[in-house]
Amino acid sequence: MSLRSLVRGVTWQNPIVNVVVHCIDPVDYAVRLTKGRAYIPLYSKRVRSNGVRGDIGGGGFVFVGRLITDLLKKYAALSARSNVLEVGCGCGRNAQGLAEFLNDGNYTGMDIEKIALDAGKNNKRLAGKGFKFDFLDVRNDTYNPNGKFPATEYAFPYPDSSFDVIFLSSVFTHMLTDEVRNYAKEFRRILKPHGRVWTTAYLLDRPMTHLQFPYQAQDHWYANERIPGIAVAYKSAFLKDAFAQAGFAVLVGPLWGDVHGTSETGLDQDLMVFQKN
Repeated sequence: MSLRSLVRGVTWQNPIVNVVVHCIDPVDYAVRLTKGRAYIPLYSKRVRSNGVRGDIGGGGFVFVGRLITDLLKKYAALSARSNVLEVGCGCGRNAQGLAEFLNDGNYTGMDIEKIALDAGKNNKRLAGKGFKFDFLDVRNDTYNPNGKFPATEYAFPYPDSSFDVIFLSSVFTHMLTDEVRNYAKEFRRILKPHGRVWTTAYLLDRPMTHLQFPYQAQDHWYANERIPGIAVAYKSAFLKDAFAQAGFAVLVGPLWGDVHGTSETGLDQDLMVFQKN
């Protein structure tokens, strides 16, 4: 059996890779302990939502979490008192960054991958801040194939006008046209007046240096014909239209990511911010 045939969708799902990353856990913990980062999740948990990037010791994990907090402050009016929802929170990388900033505000994270989600939910530092983690039981061929709800019909389990800021890091990169449109509608419902949605995406407005999306359906392009949701790209005009139809105005962007060769934000993906009308 070839290595390619063992990979069902993403790298950490490869059983050989999975064994290797668990073997790295003790080394990773030793480095984290010496660097004062024992509070972040195990390497084998981090890779489930952040990729196998060789980030032993978690320095990159902490750096990106703080970078995203800074970008939320700069572009999404994040304050220490904001009520924040992160869709696609993984094991809590961005929550760790927000834990250093939010005071009277609160944080809710959602994810469709239970093992990573539980690593965030069971993190003592985040629990001590009162951060909440909810299972997003949405069907996804790569991360949650047995999910209860299709993303095209999902209703977020929160009351109207619950949040000041909603943010998604590398989530629309796994979602298709009608799924994005539904999320935009739901975001408007659960945001407070003038609330903001901060999101990254792969945008096809400019050439990409290391990714290709040769297949198209509706308004999305995708990299893998067999499993479209592994990597998805759009043109910025689609996101503008999807959010405009849901009652949003474009506030920021696109700000271009490193995927095009250079980054305006420090991120690999492109950034856009929308504000509820």
